[in-house]
Parts: sequence; structure tokens; C-alpha cells
Amino acid sequence: MIQLREPKAVSRYRNDRHKAVASFLFTYSNVASRLQKMLNEHKLSLQQFNILRILQRQYPNPSCNFTIRKQMLDARSDITRIVDRLVKEGLAVRRNCSDDRRKVDITITQKGLDLLERTDHLNEKMDGIMACLTDGEVAELNRLLEKIRNHPDDDQKQSI
Repeated sequence: MIQLREPKAVSRYRNDRHKAVASFLFTYSNVASRLQKMLNEHKLSLQQFNILRILQRQYPNPSCNFTIRKQMLDARSDITRIVDRLVKEGLAVRRNCSDDRRKVDITITQKGLDLLERTDHLNEKMDGIMACLTDGEVAELNRLLEKIRNHPDDDQKQSI
């Protein structure tokens, strides 16, 4: 009599590191979606909100695209297009820099500051996304995420 073996279960992930990366991406998507739902009532995208917060921190000093890009949560965002929309909505102004004609200064307007003030009530909701974690777990998560961000990948190692 021939003995049949149970088919080996094929894992969705190659290993725990692969699972961690996939879980990180799923979690990013989940958190971003929840944040976007909160911002919808103010007709803001996550990227617009991020840029307004950057401009708010610089206020009353202007920022330039390079400064904004360095501080963006998603540095791949099309900053020019997003700033164009903020300018069109009257939330920011763009002026040629008097010191360097190649540079453009971007400043948040009072309307933009007022809008951010109206979003302050969302801070607790945003913090609530992490409410399932203890303070110690949040600190550990922040430490681990920073460790991942600061670890050079193979391409970066070769250029160092």
C-alpha cells in the first residue's frame, strides 16, 4: 500500500523578516487610511497636511521645496503639485526668493494657520491609533523603526 503524505503548507512569507516587512507595509497602509479619513472633513490629503505642518513650524519664515522635501513623511510626493494646490486654496503663498532667483519661498497663510488650528481636535484621535500599545511599547516601536530607517541597505553600504 502506498502512503500519501499531507501536502506541505506553503507559507505566505519566506521568513520572519519578509513577514515583518509585509506587516510593516500593511500597517502603514492601514494607518494612512485611518489618518486620511480624519482629514477628509477638512478636505486635506495627508501630503497637504504634512506640508502645512512643516510650513507652520517654519512660520513666519518661509521654506523652500528642498527644506520641505527633507521633512516630508513621503519624500516621493510631488511637492510642486501639492504646493500649487495649497496656493490655489489660499493656504500658502509662493514668492521668488530675493537672495536667489532660482529659489522659491513658500509661506503658510493665516488661512492655512486657521485650518491647522481647526484640525487640533484630531490630535487625540491620531494618538488613539496607538492606544492599543503601552507607553513602553510605543517607545520600543519608535526605537525599532528608527533603527530600521538608519540602517543602510546594500546599495548605500557600497557607496559609503
